[in-house]
Amino acid sequence: MNLRLCFEHKAGVNIDEAAVFRHYAENYLNGFDVKWAGSVSVSQHDTKTSPMEPLWQYMIPDASVACRDYLIEYLDRNPMAGYFVHVYEVDSGTGDKKIH
Repeated sequence: MNLRLCFEHKAGVNIDEAAVFRHYAENYLNGFDVKWAGSVSVSQHDTKTSPMEPLWQYMIPDASVACRDYLIEYLDRNPMAGYFVHVYEVDSGTGDKKIH
């Protein structure tokens, strides 16, 4: 399965420079085989804040079930300061399914 991680900034936080955000996120996700995927718009129903701004995103291609489960456990145990992290299972046949 492919996983898509989307990062929504919390109030008072907004890193709008891609290189700065990448440095921050890649340190946070160290140990996961992530690929930078730029920014993306997501449904307002999936976000926790009201501004309709694009979110930074990373992909984990060909993730195992164990990787997915560990990622969810890691996010719950170690929240990223300043950001909500949304995780989707990506399926080209049926669309993305939000799992976190």
